Amino acid sequence: MLVAAVKISAELHRKLTVIDQTLIMSNLRLYTFPGNKNAWKAQIAAEYVEVKLDVPAFEMGKTNKSPQFLKLNPNGKVPTLQTPEGAVWESNAIARYVARLADKGLFGATAFDAALVEQWIEFSTLNIDAPMSSWLYPILGYMEYDKKKEEAAIVMVKKNLGILDEYLASHTYMVGNSVTLADIIGAANLYHGYTKLFDEAFRKDFPNVQRWFLTLVNQPAFKNVMGEVTLAKETLKYTPKTGDKAAPAAKESKPAAPKESKPEQPKKESKPAPAKEAAPAADDGEEKPAPKPKDPLALLPPSKMIMDSWKRLYSNTPGAKFKEICVNGLWNGADIPNSPTNEHFEGFDPEGYSIWFCEYKYPEENTINFIVMNKVGGFLQRIDYVRKHAFAVMSILKDDKGQFPIRGMWIFRGQEIPAIMQEECFDLPLYEWTKVDTNDAAVRERISALLCEEDKIDGLENVEVKVFK
Repeated sequence: MLVAAVKISAELHRKLTVIDQTLIMSNLRLYTFPGNKNAWKAQIAAEYVEVKLDVPAFEMGKTNKSPQFLKLNPNGKVPTLQTPEGAVWESNAIARYVARLADKGLFGATAFDAALVEQWIEFSTLNIDAPMSSWLYPILGYMEYDKKKEEAAIVMVKKNLGILDEYLASHTYMVGNSVTLADIIGAANLYHGYTKLFDEAFRKDFPNVQRWFLTLVNQPAFKNVMGEVTLAKETLKYTPKTGDKAAPAAKESKPAAPKESKPEQPKKESKPAPAKEAAPAADDGEEKPAPKPKDPLALLPPSKMIMDSWKRLYSNTPGAKFKEICVNGLWNGADIPNSPTNEHFEGFDPEGYSIWFCEYKYPEENTINFIVMNKVGGFLQRIDYVRKHAFAVMSILKDDKGQFPIRGMWIFRGQEIPAIMQEECFDLPLYEWTKVDTNDAAVRERISALLCEEDKIDGLENVEVKVFK
C-alpha cells in the first residue's frame, strides 16, 4: 500500500510539474522595442526550445516609464520578461531562463559543456560587446564622442575578435557540434558590428568569425527573429553635429544636446598666441598621426635577392618546367618566364634572407579538413603586414590517424622571423619554427617538395596547399 501511494504521489507530482511548466511556457511576455539585439537573445532561444514569447506594443520613453512597467523593472530598461513567477531583467539572464525551459541542448551535453557555454557568453559580452558599444554608441549620438576612446575600443574589439577567430578556426560552433546559447548571445552581440562597423577590409582579418556568424544568422531560428542580415559595405563614421536637428538620431540622447552646441569654439579661433596658429589641425578635432617608425627590415644592407622578383618567378613559371626553372632558380638564379622586361632573378641570398620550416604543434586538434584549411587561411590573412618581406608555402597533410598535420616553408628578409610578426601574430606560438641550413642537400630536397606541391610530403598525403606571396 505504501509503495503504491508513493508511486501515485510521484506520478501526481510529475503531472503537476508538467502542468506548471506548460502554464509558465504559455504565459511569457517580453517587453522590448523592435530590432533590439539584446531581446533577440531570448527570442532566438525561444525558437530553439519551441516557446512562444508574447511581445506587446512598446513605446520607448513611455511604456518603460509607466507605473505598471516600473513594478516589473524599477530600472525602466528593456528587455524585461514577465513570467507567472515574476519578472526577469538583464538580457543574458532572460536568455538563460528561456533556454532552460526545455532541454534542447542549448547548454551542451555535459557539465563541462555548460561551463564553456557560460565562458563564451561572458567573453562575447564583456570583451566584444562592451568595447564595440563604446565604439558605436558615440557615433549614434548615445554618448559623447572621444576619438582616443574610440581608437582604444577598436583595438580591444580587434584583439578579442582575434582570440575568437583563432578558436573558431578549429570549431564550427562555440561549444560542441550544434548551436548553444553561447552562439545565440555571441551572434546577437556581434550584429551591430557586422551591419554597421565591420567593412570588408576589417572582416578579412577574422574569416573564421565571419564564417561562424553567417552560418548562424542563416539558420531558420535566427532568420525568424533577425530577418535577413546584410553586412556593412563601409564603416559607420562619427559626424560632428552642429545643432539640435541631429537629436532624432537617438531619442534617449536628448540630454546630450547642450554638449554638442560647443559654445566655447570661438575662443579657440581668437587666441593670439603664435604657437596655436602652428597647429590648425587641432581645430578640426583630428589629431596629427604620429610619424610612422621606419621598417627595421628596410634598414638592412641591400641584397642581390629581390623578394618581388622571386614571387614573380614562382608565379610565372609553368608547371611542366617548375622544378627546372623555379626550384633550381631559387638557388642559382633564373630568367623570369613571360617577363615583359626580361627580368632576371638573382637567386637566394643567405646573407640577406633566411629560410624556416614550421610545423603546427597540435595536430590532434586537426580532424576536420575544411576547418584546418580555414585555420591556415586565417593565419596567412592576419599577417598581411609582413607580405612585402615574406613568402610561404603551407601544406595541409593527412596521416593514418585521420589527422591533418600542417607543415610549411618560409622565406624571410633578414636572419630572424620579423619582429612585428613575433609581436602581433598570435598564431606564431602555435607552430614549431626551425631555421634551416640552405646548404644542406636534405633541406633543399624538402624545400623542393614543398614548392612543387608534391603528392607526398614527409611520407604523408599532401591534401591542400596555401601560398603566402
